[in-house]
Amino acid sequence: SSDLGMADTIQPYIGKNVLEIGAGMGNLTRVLLAGRKRYVATDIDGEHLERLRNRLSRRVNLETAELNAADPHGPEAFRGQMDTVVCLNVLEHIEDDPAALQNIRSMLVEGGRAVILVPEGQSIFNSLDEELGHCRRYSVEQLRQRMTDAGFDVEIVLPFNRASRPGWWLNGTILKRRTISRLQLKNFDRLVWLVRRVDAWLPWSPTSIICIGRRNDAALAARGSVKQMESYSK
Repeated sequence: SSDLGMADTIQPYIGKNVLEIGAGMGNLTRVLLAGRKRYVATDIDGEHLERLRNRLSRRVNLETAELNAADPHGPEAFRGQMDTVVCLNVLEHIEDDPAALQNIRSMLVEGGRAVILVPEGQSIFNSLDEELGHCRRYSVEQLRQRMTDAGFDVEIVLPFNRASRPGWWLNGTILKRRTISRLQLKNFDRLVWLVRRVDAWLPWSPTSIICIGRRNDAALAARGSVKQMESYSK
């Protein structure tokens, strides 16, 4: 399924002490926690976390915690502890996304990585986005800027999942649907093996983008002093 594709894509960027934001019932957690020293699965929904714990109860390296990425006090228990924070399909739901990125940064050790996946392209923001509670879709430039402003060095921005974009556009923009039918999803899952082979060759923009950023305190401090100098010179 697309969760496996996601896991394969981000696997090279994930370290040993990992915190996942918005883990839900653990579809991705199950794949990512193998071989980690410490894996903290977090969500704002306690029931989801309960089900995740039941599914993965034998994994000794797994912790769970309720955490809201937008809450300034949310990350306190994990400040400066993680070498990787994984945040997939969460940032677009948060009104104050710069604050959420700063919270993510605060949980990382210096040089630690944030792995952020968001939907691409405000031009295809439609009824499906509204139904899912998205505040926005992102351009590559916008996401880079948000990450840089929050104190990350952007290592790479990866396109993810071009194949589903026409379906998203057709269902949400043209047909104004608020859900994608089970049959469509089933058919898409059935063809995932083929889709993954041809995805990179498709001639249109991806449905999502993944940004890999490293916490860089020195760069953030330097940017702060440049801003200060600029404000003095005005």
